[in-house]
Amino acid sequence: MFSHMSVMYANALYKRGFVQEGYEVLQSIYDLSNDFDRSRMYPGIPEYINEKGRGMYPYLTGSASWLLLTMLTEVFGVKGNLGHLRLEPKLRSSQFGADGNAVVDTRFADQQLQIVYSNPSGLDYGSYGIQSITLNGEKVQLRSITRGAAEVDRYTLSALSMNESHIILVELA
Repeated sequence: MFSHMSVMYANALYKRGFVQEGYEVLQSIYDLSNDFDRSRMYPGIPEYINEKGRGMYPYLTGSASWLLLTMLTEVFGVKGNLGHLRLEPKLRSSQFGADGNAVVDTRFADQQLQIVYSNPSGLDYGSYGIQSITLNGEKVQLRSITRGAAEVDRYTLSALSMNESHIILVELA
C-alpha cells in the first residue's frame, strides 16, 4: 500500500462528501502505522507498507504533507475563500474528545488561530450543523452560513492583534 496515493485518495473522498470512506482510509493507515509490532517503525507515515504490514522508508515520503493538508482543509474544514475564513468541518463523532471538542491550531491571514469545534451532543458528520461562532468570546458576524459551513469575514480577522493567538469557538448542533 503506497501511503502517498492512499492519503490523496482519502482527500478526494472527503472533497466529494464521502466522509465515512475517507475517514476509514486515514484510520486504517493510522492503525497500521501505530502498531509497532506489525509495522516495525516509529509512529509516523511511511512511503509504503509492504505485504507483511511493515512500514518502509518513513524518511522518504510526501505522504505527511498530504495528510496535514487533508486533516486541516477537509477533516477540520479550515479553508480560505477569496480571503475569508471558511469553516466546513467533516469530523466524525469519534474524532471529538471526551469533552465534546475537536481542536486545531493553525495560521490564517497572518493570524495564529485555535479553532475549537464544540459538539456536546456527540453528533456525527451529517447530523450536525454550525449554530454559532465566537472569536475570543465575542459573537462573530458571519459573512455567510449554511448548515455545514460558515465564513468569517476577512476584515474581522485583519482587525485582530498580530502578536497573540485567537480562539474561534464553533458551536455545532
